[in-house]
Amino acid sequence: MKKALFIFLSAALGNILAANAQYYNTTGKHLYYETHNSRNNITRQSLSFVKQTEAGNDTLHITLADSVIPLNEEKKGFMSRQKIAYTQDNTIVYMMDETSMSDDMKIIMDNKEKEEEVMKKLSSEGCIYIVLHNRVRKGEKMKKSKYTFKAGPIKMTTTLNGEYQGFERLKTPAGEFDCIKLTYTMKANMLLFFSETVNITEWYAQGIGLVKSEEYENKEKTKTVKTLIDIKEPL
Repeated sequence: MKKALFIFLSAALGNILAANAQYYNTTGKHLYYETHNSRNNITRQSLSFVKQTEAGNDTLHITLADSVIPLNEEKKGFMSRQKIAYTQDNTIVYMMDETSMSDDMKIIMDNKEKEEEVMKKLSSEGCIYIVLHNRVRKGEKMKKSKYTFKAGPIKMTTTLNGEYQGFERLKTPAGEFDCIKLTYTMKANMLLFFSETVNITEWYAQGIGLVKSEEYENKEKTKTVKTLIDIKEPL
């Protein structure tokens, strides 16, 4: 009953907001992706769906659940979450924020006492995010964002800089989509002994969210491509 009610509310929400430029999964669809990593030449599949929605103060908050499908019975998959906010015709996709690290830790840790001990040593501030809407122009700069994570005396700072590449029609195994295309660079620095830069290109479609992403790690010379391969209605 609860599942049926959730699907109904998700569908109703999608119809109410259909005239607006929302760039996320509004109807409870199950989105299947295929991710290929050039370093280990492994291709994995994952499932993304809306886990929770909450409305307040003219903003709709969405939590997406991303579950990696195991390669075989011996290797377990894992799940992560991503937060999205829809406000004033803007879709805000959060990649890192002040609670994302703690949320992920709670998912992977099954010992409550150990979890509380670890969480006391972790802190963070700021957030890494991107903003999507139908008014973007090719060459327009994205708003810079910054996130700092601390684990005891160790601090790591991540920054995002990029620009919009306008609109592009993209064909994938799941179909053809009119997308916002954007390119950005994420740089992570930790003290003097660690630095990593990743160049990212992404395509987002209305009513879907992420359609494709390409990530290139400068240090490892590794390319990771994630592509939407199928869309299914929940059972």
